[in-house]
Amino acid sequence: MRRSRFIAGIFLLFAALILGSPVQVLAQQSGETHAWLKDRFHVSVGAFARQQAFKLGADGTFPEEEIDFDEVLGVDDDDVSASLTFRWNFGEKWSLWGQAWRVNAKGGALLTEDVEWENLVFQEGSFVNAGVENSVIRAFLGRKISNGPRHEFGLGLGFHWLELSAFIEGEALINDIPSGFQRGDVSAGAPMPNIGGWFYYSASKRWLLEARLDWLDVSVGDYSGGIWNSSVGVNFQAFRNMGISLNYQVFALNAEIDSSDWHGGAELSYHGPFLALTANW
Repeated sequence: MRRSRFIAGIFLLFAALILGSPVQVLAQQSGETHAWLKDRFHVSVGAFARQQAFKLGADGTFPEEEIDFDEVLGVDDDDVSASLTFRWNFGEKWSLWGQAWRVNAKGGALLTEDVEWENLVFQEGSFVNAGVENSVIRAFLGRKISNGPRHEFGLGLGFHWLELSAFIEGEALINDIPSGFQRGDVSAGAPMPNIGGWFYYSASKRWLLEARLDWLDVSVGDYSGGIWNSSVGVNFQAFRNMGISLNYQVFALNAEIDSSDWHGGAELSYHGPFLALTANW
């Protein structure tokens, strides 16, 4: 709880500082365009302070039987991870985008109900540890549809490469027979294609409003299901080639998984602010 309040305080302070700039500055620069609408390369490196939820099932469980890793198993429901994004504008209309972050959440709990995981049963009253690891890499090829001195709108195609693994460990039963300490691991990985779009609006030389959305519902490789990845925010261009951005990002995956290492369901969601230093040239 203290970590969440500290993180919230940092973001509120940042918002107050940049949004509290005198209106006169914006008015003086209203005739100039933000550098992101002109430069070829953009890079953002920062922290994604997210609320997260994991509902997972193994060995053929259906969505209504998936286990809430936060509520049932005590896995952390908030965390901070490093995140990287970049954009390369090439040609008059085309751009290549990338984004990456990694989640590693763990926890433990005294069970208040039986938990079935693969061929293991962890009984009510026993203590278990659990964890979820998720790596997301996004690649996106976009084309400008409309652009001018103040705005830019585009559409494109891309994919999210997803690596997802989870475990539960503790004293367990196999076929109703006590089997001592056991650990059940599952993992899967596959590319998830998507369609998407973005919009930039330059309020002044220093201020840029930005929004982005990726979505698709498909069956590819080990996964069948849907994915959402969106963000909306603002960039403050402090210097010619450097700035600060604050975005609110939402990522959600709802999928059935059918692989040699995992047969079951996964419902993941992350949402929260992404605070980053930006560079452009």
